[in-house]
Amino acid sequence: MLLRCRIPLPNFELDIDASFAARVTAIFGPSGSGKTTLLDAIAGVKEVAAGEIEIEGKVLFSSARRINCSPQERNVGYVPQEGALFPHLSVKQNILFGAQRTGDTGKARTSAMDHVVDVLEIGALLDRPVTKLSGGESQRVALARAILCGPQLLLLDEPLAALDIGLKEKILPYLARVRDEFRLPIIYVTHNMTEVLTLADWVLMIRQGRLIAQGVPKELLHSTTAIASMDENEIENVFTVRTVASDRAGGRSKVRTENGLELYIPYLVESADLFFQVRLSVDDILIGTQCPEGLSAGNIIPGKVRKIESLADQALLTVEAGDIFYVRLTPAAVARLELREETPVFLIIKARSFRLL
Repeated sequence: MLLRCRIPLPNFELDIDASFAARVTAIFGPSGSGKTTLLDAIAGVKEVAAGEIEIEGKVLFSSARRINCSPQERNVGYVPQEGALFPHLSVKQNILFGAQRTGDTGKARTSAMDHVVDVLEIGALLDRPVTKLSGGESQRVALARAILCGPQLLLLDEPLAALDIGLKEKILPYLARVRDEFRLPIIYVTHNMTEVLTLADWVLMIRQGRLIAQGVPKELLHSTTAIASMDENEIENVFTVRTVASDRAGGRSKVRTENGLELYIPYLVESADLFFQVRLSVDDILIGTQCPEGLSAGNIIPGKVRKIESLADQALLTVEAGDIFYVRLTPAAVARLELREETPVFLIIKARSFRLL
């Protein structure tokens, strides 16, 4: 995909020049950085002053060649933050509204709808008024409607932003199913690091309308450039792991990260061949300068401080301990422990601090 856009905005000018070919591309940045404006430009609902937008060899916009396809001609599915379902229609009627755009009729349309409904597990909701749906249910219905439009590209504008943490963790697997089942190229707008690391193959990081970096999510979001530019609430630890052993009676499982580090997390049914992701808050890690004894925490991991950075009134530590961990401490704690770069430390983490994605 080719994405060159210059759009004057009240506080700055959005000026993006990027080319990428990923299944899921995340546009990542804080609120007000121009992410939704960029998505609207791709969809054709925001005027672009100059540039070029091309998807799969099809030019949607080119100021030089005076091409500007209408939103209907662009063949994109768009799911805004609030889902934007039609309140006077049932769930099934909302979904079929998307199918009408493809021109499919009879068995073909029914088969396509059944497939989408099955993947998103919304069969029990079909006869329900959309006004009776929860936030998570509304987002799944909006996804179904967008997919049934038969789009060439799916645009998702912070689909989890309005949901609480529990709902976000329930909806993320459905987004992963959409990615894997329908093989649609997706552009996913978010300011959440976990969502990027869970779903995306490529990430564009923007600030104040400018592309400051792009690359593979795990490499880019753990880089100095990325960490330095993130808001403090955007930073999390996310690990891809595989189960080593599970102890149901003990209530925990042992997993191994891609770098070979073994961790204890809350119990889950053993599935040795399945890779999955776990999340750990930067605030759920304690640091000691001596190996502690007699603790209930399941993980005591030796490591070394690699970097200490200031974030507002906090300090963010990068610790290498068989894998890279980010730890947030107060400046007072850093001073009290006399932490410096290369200081040997021990990470202390409760098994239940890890959350399954």
